Amino acid sequence: MRTRTSFRAVGGLCIVGAGLFGCVDPANAAPTTTLVGLSSGTLVKTSGLVDTSHRCNPASPAAPNVQGWWSGMPAANRQFPFVGFELWRNTTDGCLESRVDAYRALVTFNMASVRALRGLVTKAELVVMTRALPSGANAGNRACVALTGGAGTLVRFGPAAAATLPPVSGGGTLTILPPPTPFPVGNIVYNFPRPWSAGNVPGAANPTTTTASGNGGAVFTTDVTNQVIAALNGGFAGMSWMLASAFEGPLSGPAPRGLDCKTSYTFKLQLTHL
Repeated sequence: MRTRTSFRAVGGLCIVGAGLFGCVDPANAAPTTTLVGLSSGTLVKTSGLVDTSHRCNPASPAAPNVQGWWSGMPAANRQFPFVGFELWRNTTDGCLESRVDAYRALVTFNMASVRALRGLVTKAELVVMTRALPSGANAGNRACVALTGGAGTLVRFGPAAAATLPPVSGGGTLTILPPPTPFPVGNIVYNFPRPWSAGNVPGAANPTTTTASGNGGAVFTTDVTNQVIAALNGGFAGMSWMLASAFEGPLSGPAPRGLDCKTSYTFKLQLTHL
């Protein structure tokens, strides 16, 4: 005679078999942390002053070659987007011609890959950290400072905006915006404190704290729990954030000197869930 036994768990998981029986209650389960995969892009926009009062050819030093700089980097470095600026001044025969290349770092997190966590997320944090500072940081220019380099503002885009933004990829993408194409416009989350100091970031739209990274940079941690839950509930494929430069022009006069303040950053979206 065969005996049939049935077990039912309410809001939990029961395992029956091989003499084992156990139930897991999600309310008492240890939380797990998952990192969401991302794609990144570096956006560049150039503007400047043209000087027709002097002989400005040939340019000395040569103007920055943005594409050449990007192509000459190791492929691994392109995975981490850049924010900041580079100032150039043509000094040929007293020429005043100047240029600013403004950089923005764009990331999109693949929310489709964590769709199974809908209803399980208890906390979500966006972590933004300085990866590599330029040699020009803290060189007397107030826009290029120690610990945070050329980063000025963190901007958030609604989940539905991800498909309208410039391209990003797992290996990193460079987009040179042709004049007069503007940078994408989003919602400001916080402005980088200048000078930097540890603690709560004043005026942040979402609770944000910052600490020293230990490698010469800074770490910013933002509570984005509500936004992530809304994105998962809405079935959105991606969530995007962007770092804007501390200086993007326009130039009000000739640049006093050249200055490279391109700064590399890392991004993490970490979900704590049942």
